[in-house]
Amino acid sequence: MIRLAILSVLAFLWSGAAWSGDTVHHAVAFIADPDRNSLSVTDRITLTGGGFMNLDLDEDAALTRARVDGIDASIHRDGGTLRVDLGTWGEHTVEIAYTAHRPLDIMDSGWLAQPGGEKATWSVTGVLPAPYKFIVPGALTAESEADERYHATFENHAPADPPLLITGPYQVSERMVDGLRLRTYFHDELAPLADGYLEDTAAYIKDYSERIGPFPYPGFSIVSGDAPVGWGLPGMTYVGRRVLALPFIRTTSLPHEILHNWWGNAVGVDYARGNWAEGLTTYMADYAVAVRTNPDAGREKRLEWLRDYAALPPERDIALTAFRSKTHDASQVVGYNKTAFVFHMLKAEVGEKGFDKAIEWLYEFNKGKDASWDNVSNAFQAGRSRDIDPFFDSWVKRPGAPQLTLTNARATPHDVTFTVAQAQDGEAYPLIIPVAIESAGGTLSVRVRMTKKAQTFTIVAPHAKHIAVDPDYDVFRRLSPGEIPPIIRDVTLRDEGEQHVISGLIPDVLAALKARGLPAPAGELNLDADALAYVQRDADGQPYLVVMGRSAESLAILERKLPHYKRRSFIVLRDGQITDKGTWPARSNALSAALDAPH
Repeated sequence: MIRLAILSVLAFLWSGAAWSGDTVHHAVAFIADPDRNSLSVTDRITLTGGGFMNLDLDEDAALTRARVDGIDASIHRDGGTLRVDLGTWGEHTVEIAYTAHRPLDIMDSGWLAQPGGEKATWSVTGVLPAPYKFIVPGALTAESEADERYHATFENHAPADPPLLITGPYQVSERMVDGLRLRTYFHDELAPLADGYLEDTAAYIKDYSERIGPFPYPGFSIVSGDAPVGWGLPGMTYVGRRVLALPFIRTTSLPHEILHNWWGNAVGVDYARGNWAEGLTTYMADYAVAVRTNPDAGREKRLEWLRDYAALPPERDIALTAFRSKTHDASQVVGYNKTAFVFHMLKAEVGEKGFDKAIEWLYEFNKGKDASWDNVSNAFQAGRSRDIDPFFDSWVKRPGAPQLTLTNARATPHDVTFTVAQAQDGEAYPLIIPVAIESAGGTLSVRVRMTKKAQTFTIVAPHAKHIAVDPDYDVFRRLSPGEIPPIIRDVTLRDEGEQHVISGLIPDVLAALKARGLPAPAGELNLDADALAYVQRDADGQPYLVVMGRSAESLAILERKLPHYKRRSFIVLRDGQITDKGTWPARSNALSAALDAPH
């Protein structure tokens, strides 16, 4: 049996790709000419292994030289896969030179030959003609401009995913803050915005460093690009140039991308067990910045999240452990919004100080690793006597949400008694529910803990007149019908075959509405607009979306803008701009009741 085991090991070492799994190091030198879409690369790859192994490389790369340990080597190529014979087991250097002809504004990690799925370190030196510059994730260790040529070197010594390469005709602005190099790589039209972006970046990094731990990279760069996207990378973010010009990005996308340096980069995500990082980043960045700016924004944001969830068809709901990344609106409703809301409830569960301490522990004990929801749970359990597992079992591993009812609310001269029930199928969700009780002397705010499907509570509150359960939407729950005015997302979240949309020129749409027995637009929806869109419910309660315009051109403009207003009930277009937007008012809240006057 021992001899057979030895033979099996030897067979493995001498067949297929014998790769140790150690970090790969790239020593890269390249020359690029973005105007001609040309790139010439020499990459000295240091790795440990033996026998044959596969390297992934962009199919556009044309090999010009290959060596193993300084000796010319023959490499078999199959599309984007290079098969290399390393020879005997040990540390080896594989040198690959290649050229490519393709747009160079952004190249994904396939521009470097790399064993699939492995981490890497690197030193990248590049030369470009002025005014072009380049950046890859890592520390800038050398930079110069001479003879109309730009030279720079970036190094990264912490194992990470292989780097992207980004080039552009950038103006660079820099600010050194507490030893961190903060930069903007902006196209000409964005250069006047650099100081504001750098100032806000320094403030966000200071805030998050104090709350979580030191910034995990040598600096942070904001890079403008032609692609209309936003990417968070270690120590940098790439954002479309049209997006960066928008005035609200510095208080929305910027803090979100900076915070991703802690959550998602320094602490990675074990995607197979659920992506917790997007929701935590949304809660600590987008939500927190909004609340800091406007104290009422927290309630508004939570209500928006609940209305988004109400629009989600039940068959598209998933547990948080099943969320991987945003692929459509439905995944955002759960993976970003619901996850952020769960962290909000988690803060109520453990208290603000407990929450902040758990965040510090989550970072300290998982930096440089991929963390799962179990790691998040462990961080919040540390230092607590109350078991946190029931919370995570219900809110993270289980899809859905509680549906609350308020019954039997009555008052005596001394107190208030009421019953809260969870009407959804399945077991009860553990809840901490805020309750507001009004009396002649003011409003009493308390919190009750609910662990059963129905519980009756008694609160000392003399001469109470009114009670409201969860008045500020601090509990993730299914809203009652009166709390859910129709919004555009009610239609767009449905499968395409189930979306009820009436669209066209104004006379045609008005005729179609009349033929279907549906009302014409009224109130805020003045037909003198160039175009408008709104959503309503028919007699059966089904949402329908109406989109109409005075011309094909105005209709097309409105349809392009529509995806940005899915949380609204209506939008109005005049002169190419949205001039009015809003949400229909909610009718009532079933979780409130007037109390009989005490005798």
